Amino acid sequence: MWTKWISGILHPLLMPLVTLVLVFGMDPYLQSLPEVFVYMGVVVLVNTLAPAVSIFVLYRRGLLSDLDIRNRKERSLPFFLVLAYFIMTYVLLVTSPSIFIPLIYLDMWMGLMVSIGLALAVTRRFKISMHMLGQGGTLGTIMGVQAVNGAPMWELNAVLIFLAGWVGFARIKMGVHRHIEVYTGYLLGFIICFASVWAGWGG
Repeated sequence: MWTKWISGILHPLLMPLVTLVLVFGMDPYLQSLPEVFVYMGVVVLVNTLAPAVSIFVLYRRGLLSDLDIRNRKERSLPFFLVLAYFIMTYVLLVTSPSIFIPLIYLDMWMGLMVSIGLALAVTRRFKISMHMLGQGGTLGTIMGVQAVNGAPMWELNAVLIFLAGWVGFARIKMGVHRHIEVYTGYLLGFIICFASVWAGWGG
């Protein structure tokens, strides 16, 4: 079914990698540091695969009922694992003596950590959509970079909003989330990631 395809292709664990590629492609300064982009690409890829494998192991061991984590009571542990991986990565990026990491990359990662941390805090009472958190975070980061550079890219923004709409519709269609959970996830991801880039890099 198309809903599962779009949920898989635009999975929240893949959105940091998508965001990294988009940010690199739209910023001339970052394009002048291709070696940093390659390093970040490897780091982000590891942080895509490692949580995915961990969640799959939890599922195989019976700690998760399904890979969509429909049961709200089962969501805390996977969220915590993803957040732990992201925190370890941030520490690695900040303390790495071998390569200079531009502030925009650190701000992007900080936005991811904060948004996931807030989602973890509310997930026991409210099943916020992580798919939409990732979609909103990507748009927030991209628009934050555009705001700092003073160079809006409305076509790109429109495409990202369109894709997010399809993801949200798919999650509702699959019965995984309610409308309010989809909208809240999207807004939270957008606001936190936009603010992180704007305050850290532009402010």
